[in-house]
Amino acid sequence: MVSSLACKKNLVFINMTEIISTNKTIAKNTLLTYVRMLFNLIVSLYTSRVILQVLGVDDLGVYQVVGGIVSIFTFIGGAMAGATSRFLAYEIPLGNIDRLKKTFAASLNVNLISAVLFALVAETAGVWLVLNVLSIPPDREGAAMIVYQFSILSTILTFIQTPYNATLIAHEKISVFAYIGILDTLLKLLICYLVVVLPMDKLVAYAILISLTGATIQFIYWVYCRRHFEECVFSWKFDKEIMKPLLTFSGWDLFNNFCFGIKQQGLNILLNTFFSVAINAACGFSNTIYATVRGFANNFMISVRPVITKCYSIKDYGRMQELIIDSSNFSFSLMLLLSMPFFFEGNFIVTLWLKNPPEWTVIFCQLQLATCIIAVLFSPIYYGIVATGKNKLYAIQDSLLMVLSLPITYFFLKAGYSPLVPFIVLIVIELIKSNLYVYILKKNISEYKISNFYRKSVLPCCIIALLCISFTLLCSLFFKQSGWLRFIIVSLSSTLSIGILSYYFLLNIYYKQQFRQKIHSIFFSN
Repeated sequence: MVSSLACKKNLVFINMTEIISTNKTIAKNTLLTYVRMLFNLIVSLYTSRVILQVLGVDDLGVYQVVGGIVSIFTFIGGAMAGATSRFLAYEIPLGNIDRLKKTFAASLNVNLISAVLFALVAETAGVWLVLNVLSIPPDREGAAMIVYQFSILSTILTFIQTPYNATLIAHEKISVFAYIGILDTLLKLLICYLVVVLPMDKLVAYAILISLTGATIQFIYWVYCRRHFEECVFSWKFDKEIMKPLLTFSGWDLFNNFCFGIKQQGLNILLNTFFSVAINAACGFSNTIYATVRGFANNFMISVRPVITKCYSIKDYGRMQELIIDSSNFSFSLMLLLSMPFFFEGNFIVTLWLKNPPEWTVIFCQLQLATCIIAVLFSPIYYGIVATGKNKLYAIQDSLLMVLSLPITYFFLKAGYSPLVPFIVLIVIELIKSNLYVYILKKNISEYKISNFYRKSVLPCCIIALLCISFTLLCSLFFKQSGWLRFIIVSLSSTLSIGILSYYFLLNIYYKQQFRQKIHSIFFSN
């Protein structure tokens, strides 16, 4: 009896130590990923501008729409990445190295098989779409096909990379993930220079260099994981006990990601059909802004996601709910902070960025950011669902809503409405599916309290958004002419209001104390 009590005390101590350690790890990992993202943002804005100037609007539009065809089929890699990361993170705190090895091997084998299937589909159905459906200038059809083939190669490499990337995240080795990401960005910066100086078709050169960069990054991931993680061993053996839940989980994610790919490329095809490649170029730039800005919020989730899964693994539901609420509030505040200048000074920012942006670029970016703000608020709920391994319900829900957006969009575009319609439809869809996430998580974990999330996260975040928009709008009215002064005033006023309101409305007592102690140590220490 005494021995049993001693064991329980030790277990509690271990768990508490793990939680404290995890908090420090999250903070460290978040800082590293933000450094990576800040660097990536600066370089991405510069490279986008250079590539637009070098390729031109039409060639860039061709690259966006042709490369986008391949993205229809990348849903497989996305499904396996989520499944691998979830199952590895679930097993790590349990300490079963044998199951870790089997999980990794199963994931790698499925990805290799998927890569072969992807190549077959892409070289048949995909080629037919490029040649018969897309609106490509006749003199660029040859270059478009070369772009398509190298896009296929890049995607195959992504399939192979997926299990290694997921292993890094599951082990919370975010520093390595960040450093490799910075290297990837530097290589893309080099691509900008090489595209300019190489004596060949610029569009073809760009596609080839992007593929070579992907191959380099894949090799680095492979070398690191092989040297540092015992479970990263290739084996053709299939364990039914491991494979069944992995395939079930990834199967529903596969279906969901497939529908997302259909939705994403369906949007590109609809815009291309009803308008022109210039609209595709504008949409591509808005996607760049969306991906870059959301990346900042997602970086925090990269650090938190495996911890949420580990909390579920050891049935620490209280800690799990705390992480979901805190990460939701933090992600929302960061997203709002990054988006506010764009809402008020979009024309100034885009012109500064691209010099001569395609028409509709600014409003596309603003609507994409509105969608992103909604998505990041509820994204921790999504990762809570993923942690449970019960993804059937949300996969069906998401898939139906995403596919439904296409006929709705087609109806409005056919009726003569503007290219803004698809983005407005996506905002409505995001609102519906995000709120449904909360009820799905409650169904999977009966201990989860829905009211806590809406009371501690959704409601205060909405209040903060309204107050910040009102205050920033008031400040911007004093400067009627767009320029650097108005941009600086808008940025400072939005940053100040978001910071103060987030402190009072979103931070719990513990984090407020930590913040005050940090400020006191900086300004009042001897």
